[in-house]
Amino acid sequence: MGKIISFDSGTTNTKVFLFSINGKLLKNFSTPTGISFPQPLFAEQNCNDWIGTIIRGIRNVGDSSVRGISGSFQGGTFVLLDKHLKPLVPAITWLDNRSRDIASDFVKKYGEDFFYRKTGYVPRGWSCLFNLLWIKKFKPEVFRKIARISFVADYVNYFFTGNFALDHTSAAITTLYNLEKKQWDEELLEIAGIKKQMLGEIVQASDVIGRLKKNTAKTIGLEAGIPVFAGGHDQYCASFGAGAAKTNRILVSCGTAWVLLATTSKIIFDPQRQFCPGPHVKKNLYGLMYAISNGGIIYDWGRKIFSCEFDSFKEPSGIIIAPEFNTGNGAILNLNLSTNSHQILQAIVECLCFQVRKCLERVEEILPSGEKMKKIVMIGGATRNPLVAKLLASITGRNVIVPEISEAAGFGAMKLTTSGEVCEENIPAKLFSVNRRLHHKYQHLYHCYTGLKISIL
Repeated sequence: MGKIISFDSGTTNTKVFLFSINGKLLKNFSTPTGISFPQPLFAEQNCNDWIGTIIRGIRNVGDSSVRGISGSFQGGTFVLLDKHLKPLVPAITWLDNRSRDIASDFVKKYGEDFFYRKTGYVPRGWSCLFNLLWIKKFKPEVFRKIARISFVADYVNYFFTGNFALDHTSAAITTLYNLEKKQWDEELLEIAGIKKQMLGEIVQASDVIGRLKKNTAKTIGLEAGIPVFAGGHDQYCASFGAGAAKTNRILVSCGTAWVLLATTSKIIFDPQRQFCPGPHVKKNLYGLMYAISNGGIIYDWGRKIFSCEFDSFKEPSGIIIAPEFNTGNGAILNLNLSTNSHQILQAIVECLCFQVRKCLERVEEILPSGEKMKKIVMIGGATRNPLVAKLLASITGRNVIVPEISEAAGFGAMKLTTSGEVCEENIPAKLFSVNRRLHHKYQHLYHCYTGLKISIL
């Protein structure tokens, strides 16, 4: 029976998986991906590491009966190649912010809405467009030699097949893609000073983009001719893999940041430009994405500082957290002489759940009339503690589903190859129902949180 190799090419780790055709994880291998910070605001990678880590992983999990390859990819990271397809400079990652001043100048000239209505993102220094303009301004000798701009997805797919191809989700996060036209945006390319021929072909995530090349097959220890699928952006693959690719569900992915991804039936722009719309790996669906940037960070900080675990709760803590610790604006309120460390850690988890609820309510404000996000699908490190999911259900008033899959992005990439052979209803999952008594009790604390205004001295 055929097997599938999928991989998750992330910012700091590459994970490679061997799945049976019915979705059972047979083998997996993880290896770090290097990232360097050569000076303030810079965050770079060696594009050879993208390939090297995948080679190492496939050699460890490969099988003679593999019948397909598919990946999920970090978004926005790119490398500039010369006419011989050699890198001109280190790859610039989505964590890089060197072009923030150029982004600010762009806003002054064009306004934020011009960019947001095209790309779904607000102009920021991590954007490929502004990093290209930075290269053009500060490294003109490099800019003149650019023959191809390659993102992680199409760079890896070229290694497998000889074709530079990436799906719509990976193209969208480049910020050179027009959401409504579903193609590279000619006006933005003109502003950047590049040609469409420098970019990869845009395809569907489930499309076969080519067959495994002979020399690559020999390198990774597989048979030549295996079909290679386009794959997609990691968050959208995770949504698909976790069973959240339905219009009444929202994915909460709990990592260093807590990323929310609501599935919608059409492109929806947020008038406040808080949520980023984009195409989904599942055809004819779209997403609205938002990142709670300090999610996992503040939870881990609390566990470390207060030397305890969130291992029990019966009632609301009564404590309010202003969560902006990463900007120096964090605060802990309503403390008294009986407050203990466990209550403060509980309040941190409550604060994260309040942020999720606030985002949910914002999504429902901009959805077509009557549409609701009825269920939360939760994945990531925080799911190892069932009390977090229990608290999230009671604070948001939505049932929380925790699928029993350890690697949703890799599983989603695998599902793209199976044409529906993997039925998500058969994926084991735990359901955390709303505790109506607690939900009622949390109403007051939540409204205190949403009305929080703190003046920092």
